Amino acid sequence: MKLFQLPAILLGIVMLFVGNISVHAQQIPFSSSSTTDDAAVELSGIDNPDAVRALVSRLSDNEVRDLLLQQLDVVAASQKIVQTTSETSLFELVTTAIPISVGSAVKEFPSMMSDLVKLYGVFIDSLGPNGLLKLLGAFTTAIAAGALVEFLVRRLTSDWRAAVNKISSEYSLVDILKLLSRRFILDLSGLLAFIIVSQYVLKRLVDPQSAFIVHHLLWNVVIIPRLFSVALRFAFAPNRADLRLIHTTDSSAKFLHRHLVGVALLIGAFLSVLDLDRVPGGENIGPKIGFLSNLTIHLYFAFIAWQSRFALIDIISGKNDEATPIEKKVATLYPYYALLVVVSVWILVEVLVARGHLELVSKGIQYSTMFILLLAPVLDTVVRGLVKHLTPSISGEGRLAQMAYESTKRSYIRIGRLLVVLFVLAWLMRIWSIDLVDLNATDLGAIKAQKFIGFIVIVSLGYLCWEIVTLWLNHKLAAEKTASGASLEPAGPGGDGGGPGGSRLSTVLPLITWFIQAAIIIVTTLMALDDIGVDTTPLLAGAGIVGLAIGFGAQKLVTDIVSGLFFLIDDAFRAGEYVNVEGTMGTVERISLRAMQLRHHRGPVHTIPYGEIPKITNYSRDWTIMKLQFTVPFETDLIKVKRIFKQIGLELLEHPEYGNDFFSPFKSQGVVSVDDVGIVIRGKFMVKPGKQFAIRKEIFQRVQRDFEASGIQFARKEVRVKLDKSDADDVELSEEDKRLIGAAASEASEEHAATDSSESKPGE
Repeated sequence: MKLFQLPAILLGIVMLFVGNISVHAQQIPFSSSSTTDDAAVELSGIDNPDAVRALVSRLSDNEVRDLLLQQLDVVAASQKIVQTTSETSLFELVTTAIPISVGSAVKEFPSMMSDLVKLYGVFIDSLGPNGLLKLLGAFTTAIAAGALVEFLVRRLTSDWRAAVNKISSEYSLVDILKLLSRRFILDLSGLLAFIIVSQYVLKRLVDPQSAFIVHHLLWNVVIIPRLFSVALRFAFAPNRADLRLIHTTDSSAKFLHRHLVGVALLIGAFLSVLDLDRVPGGENIGPKIGFLSNLTIHLYFAFIAWQSRFALIDIISGKNDEATPIEKKVATLYPYYALLVVVSVWILVEVLVARGHLELVSKGIQYSTMFILLLAPVLDTVVRGLVKHLTPSISGEGRLAQMAYESTKRSYIRIGRLLVVLFVLAWLMRIWSIDLVDLNATDLGAIKAQKFIGFIVIVSLGYLCWEIVTLWLNHKLAAEKTASGASLEPAGPGGDGGGPGGSRLSTVLPLITWFIQAAIIIVTTLMALDDIGVDTTPLLAGAGIVGLAIGFGAQKLVTDIVSGLFFLIDDAFRAGEYVNVEGTMGTVERISLRAMQLRHHRGPVHTIPYGEIPKITNYSRDWTIMKLQFTVPFETDLIKVKRIFKQIGLELLEHPEYGNDFFSPFKSQGVVSVDDVGIVIRGKFMVKPGKQFAIRKEIFQRVQRDFEASGIQFARKEVRVKLDKSDADDVELSEEDKRLIGAAASEASEEHAATDSSESKPGE
């Protein structure tokens, strides 16, 4: 199971390190002239009124006039630049800034190389005779001493390392995290020993005047790349597939580990070169090397993203059983997204320089922006991995429990993604110094950005509340339904009704969910509209008028809603219960705000508004009594019938399927009535709701079997027609006599059918 899929996080750490380069880099002016440079030189050091008076006193009137005209030209030119850049479109700005930057870099490249050679010469000369050899010797000695102490630390911790290096395919996620954390601490302890000893040796052996360059060189090209290597080993585990937290191959893990460390080395090399700005004459090396360093670093990132594109797709998608088809499609686009981010950030740097926002470039916020934009899709994968491993196991069994479990996981994922969006927005607002309270303090255009960001934040928080409330309510609803044994499978055609209903909470929760969701939508919409400047007072007034009109024009609707509310308060019915509403019988299948739906056990669905329900008969509440009637001939031994009923009741109490459903066993109630056919005997039993019809079938079968074994027959109705010609035994019937006999039999049959129909209602 792979959880933390963080290559872009480590890319971001590299980018934060890269931000240090920006302090020296990319200070290419948008426009310049020789006159302004001369004026600036002539006026350098003039920073107080006394110096200005002294300068003016030494100049002639013509010289003062020329100097004043030069300064006015400088001010006019600067104002023209600001106006031009503010009115320039983004496309024009990009197409203007990049050619200027590229042209300046190409033009400065020959002089940059010669300046670097000169600076190194000046630096070496400043060290004195054999100074370079002494410096290199001290540098090598410091590294050797640090490596020796690190080796000793590793030997002292060899037993712990052996336990970590034990390979197994049965590690759980917790075991993997523990082993990786131990290895990280062990590697870091050895590296910490190296840092302490090497720094101490350098301090003892190197001249303080040149110590800063050697110390920076040690940190830039040795220590920081090794720190990155330790961090990357935690995430990629290039040599331990059994401990790898990301979904990728061994070769891809090694490639990313190797080249990300290479990025750190490249950055360290540029930083070490920029240290030459402390050498006399090296003050301008930063602007000259800035474009080249920025371009090289971005090209290296682009190379890594493209070369490892298939590995990045695997990392973002995770395992095949974890990602949906949409998530897999998004994963295939991530390498192109990464390239787009890298190119866009490089263009951003050039635009910022062209606009004169050098303070933004010097802070390195462009690299922080690239970091968070590359990190966002990876955080989505982390969210999915966390949800997969941290979601509580499925509660209950069956399709309903499985659907509730999957719905819970997707809700957690949506909540996690929303938190990622808020995190990204907060990060971008922080690094770009965007304050929602007072955006006017910045020069980024402020009011519109404030309203837009505020709108996004309010909508995001509203959606977060929606997801959390819905998740909790659905979890409670699924738990209630699972505990009550509810099933998503509808009863088959011709099945029996009267099953047990759900709990009262499971009946009311859907309506509560609807009300809360509607309230969240209304409140969020009003707050968001108010934040962007829309006056919500007319909307509220209009809603009140509409509500009043609905109240007058839809009194029946109000009646239905109020009646339903009181039915629910009285707990008259619950979802899944079998009820009778004025002759309409069925199982409560759905409850809405206005009506209820009853499904008859033969299939039809009846929708009944609450306002039209005068009385509800509930056959599924707590317990149910079923009474069965049997008609036997007059000569039947009633004592024997009673014993048969009692024996059947005792047998059903021991039945493996029905035994636990009885509150009172099946027994005889004696003679109910005597009619012209025979003696009517009744038996009854009391069971849990929903079991009565299945048990009734079982009793019918057992009564028929035992009656037949005991020689007892059921009474049959007979129609006897007495004719006036009945004196003789063999009277030949006329057609009229046969017609009269048939009519009498038909009338008796209809009366019998009507009687059976009136006695077939449940519960009787």
